[in-house]
Amino acid sequence: MAKQEKSKAEQYREERKARLQKAAKRNKKKPISPDTSKKIGKAVGIIVIIAIVAAIGAFAVNYTGVIEKNTTAITVGEEKISQAEYGYYYNQGYNMAQQYASYGYDIGFDTSTLPDQQEYTGMFGEIEDFPEDQTPTWLDFFKYYAQNSLKQIKSGVAEAQKQELALDDSDLADVQSNIDQLKSSASSNGYSLNAYLRASYGKGVNEKLYRHILEEQALYTKLTDTKTDELKAAVTADEVDAEFYANLETYGVVSYRSYVIEAEKVEVKAEETETDAEDAEAADDTAEEDAEPTLETTDETMAAAKKSADAIAAATSEDAFLAAVADKAGDKKYASDDSLTLHEDATSETISGSDSEAATWLFSDEAVKGATHVTEQADTGYTVYYVTDAAHKPGDSLTYSVRHILVKFPDDADETADAAEDTDAEAAAAEEAAEAETAEDVEVPALDTKAYKDVKIVLDVDGETATDKAMYVKAQNILQEYLDGEHTADAFGALAKKYSEDSNADQGGLYEDVPLGQMVSEFESWATNSKRKAGDVGIVETQFGYHVMYFEGSKSVAWDDAVREALASPKAQEYMSELAKDDAVAVTVVSENALAKVEANMLRMARNAIRNAARQASSY
Repeated sequence: MAKQEKSKAEQYREERKARLQKAAKRNKKKPISPDTSKKIGKAVGIIVIIAIVAAIGAFAVNYTGVIEKNTTAITVGEEKISQAEYGYYYNQGYNMAQQYASYGYDIGFDTSTLPDQQEYTGMFGEIEDFPEDQTPTWLDFFKYYAQNSLKQIKSGVAEAQKQELALDDSDLADVQSNIDQLKSSASSNGYSLNAYLRASYGKGVNEKLYRHILEEQALYTKLTDTKTDELKAAVTADEVDAEFYANLETYGVVSYRSYVIEAEKVEVKAEETETDAEDAEAADDTAEEDAEPTLETTDETMAAAKKSADAIAAATSEDAFLAAVADKAGDKKYASDDSLTLHEDATSETISGSDSEAATWLFSDEAVKGATHVTEQADTGYTVYYVTDAAHKPGDSLTYSVRHILVKFPDDADETADAAEDTDAEAAAAEEAAEAETAEDVEVPALDTKAYKDVKIVLDVDGETATDKAMYVKAQNILQEYLDGEHTADAFGALAKKYSEDSNADQGGLYEDVPLGQMVSEFESWATNSKRKAGDVGIVETQFGYHVMYFEGSKSVAWDDAVREALASPKAQEYMSELAKDDAVAVTVVSENALAKVEANMLRMARNAIRNAARQASSY
């Protein structure tokens, strides 16, 4: 029998075995030295360390968004826009739609469906240059929103810089306040600010980029406001009048008298119901109770109320109207006490809150002086109106701007906290008495109000009249610290941030353009004194504590300011839009991959939101 030839595979295995045996013999002749072993071990260790560091670095790069911050997604003119900044505006569009829909606004956005699977409704405007033969989705809108927003902002910033506009301390304080508020909100939800920004707007969006974006937006707003003011000043008196009378219900006020006639309520017996068949036997054994009577208006009582209202509305003079009202009310005071029927200089918005039909009529051409009108109050009665002064221009109003530092009175809970811990009521009472005696013994140093020639100090309270002398001393010390430093609004604002216990401390204690009647009387009385001038300081006591005051100024706001604003704002917006149409801010896509990543990230956010909403719904 002939010998079978070996296959190629067998030949390969035999050759490999021979090579390994030969290598083993060679290694026996040249053993590895201890030094060589250490070197090899060290080299292997270094390789492992490098691998670990590389893995950590890759994680950090991926997590912190270094790539997103350094990848150019688009250019706006010559300015490079990173993937992170583009992602901020893209996700801002998504967040906007999500919030509107969540709050119940009908914008055509379904929070339970992915944005790329639902048609964009055009609620926020048309997508310019979108192909007519295609149907846009919300994903298309977010892309358009991001690019259009960046064009608007960048063109506005460039123009503002060209006009040498810059953010002042107040603008920067507003930016910081925005950041602080977001940081506080993030913290209350267990996030750092950077983690919150990353979760809301994508990788690479951190506090530094967010601040840059807010400052650009603030500069854009500053340019818009500057242009609006310029256009407002250019509006003529004739244009103001034409706009005012064309929209009386928006700008005007009206004076009128009114009286409500309530329809009589009578007893109405509730309808009896048949007993269910299965309960019939049990019902036979139980005495049926009489149905409880209820009081309701009826067609007859409503008709009677309407007749009374019509009789009063037939009055041909104001005196006749009042006499008819007094007769119906059975009270002569209605004929002499204006507080019972008279409403002066009321706005349409105020009237609409209680009677929208009356608001429409009172600002119509029919509502001349002496005209009357009756409106129905659903199932309750009727209101009759008498016009004393037809819709007209409102008077000028005063507003003021003031900074303050609030030193709050201690809460009752704080005052009694120590006493509550002491179970011995007598000991607690003795301690409170001792504290009260100590408070009376507090020495309040006299403040020399004449020592500062450039500052007028107006104290509405002093050491003798202060309710809480210890707290007053604290307020006086803060005022003294201001007096010992620079006498400027910014210096006072810095102290407000440091000391004030009011909610606006972060804004330097500033209340700007405050209308009359908004603040407590003591605060307002100090701020609206006719002798008050910018830079005046002082201390005021209110129910809340002591207010260290700094007066910034006041102004008389004419009724036509609102009209001018309404005429100028659309023109200002048109001006800003035209800036964005300049070829100098044309958008060029640099990386389609970067745009795709932003889109994919947003869709992940949307999926998570939908899943979370579904889980919450199923848990109820």
